[in-house]
Amino acid sequence: MGRDEATGGRLPKGVSALARPRGGRRFLAKIRHKGAEVHLGIYETAGLAGFAFNVASEAIGRGSRLPNEVHQSDQPGAEEVWRITARVRRRLGLDPPSVRAEEAPPDPEALLTLFEVTVVGFWRDQAARSDPGAGVDAAARRLAEAARIVFWSPSRGHPNPGEAISRLVARRLDGAFRRSDLTRAILDDDGDEDWRVARWLVLPDVFPAARGFRDEARFLYPEFFEEETGEASGSGLPRWAEVLGVEPPYTVAKVRDAYRARSKSAHPDAGGSHVDFVRLRSAYEEARDYCRVMGI
Repeated sequence: MGRDEATGGRLPKGVSALARPRGGRRFLAKIRHKGAEVHLGIYETAGLAGFAFNVASEAIGRGSRLPNEVHQSDQPGAEEVWRITARVRRRLGLDPPSVRAEEAPPDPEALLTLFEVTVVGFWRDQAARSDPGAGVDAAARRLAEAARIVFWSPSRGHPNPGEAISRLVARRLDGAFRRSDLTRAILDDDGDEDWRVARWLVLPDVFPAARGFRDEARFLYPEFFEEETGEASGSGLPRWAEVLGVEPPYTVAKVRDAYRARSKSAHPDAGGSHVDFVRLRSAYEEARDYCRVMGI
């Protein structure tokens, strides 16, 4: 142990006193490890420096008995214990240096998912509550503005705002229609301005006052759905009702029973075609959305 020249008392093992330029002292903790002297930090009290030396001794396996007894008045609090332990282990090379949050960019895919779930979800809800047309356009413009704020750093692996919106639109279109040709056509037609692409993101699936997301795609790109036209095309029924084979009055139970009955033969495992089953499944989802919105 060293001796404290100011008081004549003994300093904890591995601790030396440092004079302050304007009076007073601080205490340096250090230990030899792998043939080199490792500084463990400078502390306000000899007790804290002695505690740091104890942490280092225990971490590098210098026996089970701690070399310094820290007086009750010098015992560190829980937060200080964590901070001193982390510092000591880092200086001994036992733990990698911590990375500041601003140095670790968020994973681009996680950021895209967060944007879809929170920001897109919010503006889709706003569009559903607004008047058709202008309300959807206003929400789409605000969504495009939000994308420019969120996806601001291509150097950190972020997609640019236009790419981010297009990727989310492609996901939505592919999930709804499973038609890559339709997805490509929509993105090519509306890809010049971010807000026009964003309009496809904020358009609600069911929009009682106007065409919803699926109906808008069918209205603007009828050539991609020509194979769906048939005897019921002039019936005046919604497309999903024609596919499911249900007529008014609609109920959740009627829609569900029709889907279950038709899926027995339409499912590929039962000999049906994949295209027909996808169309049936999409119609069922539209029907459930319709029933939910209408409260039936």
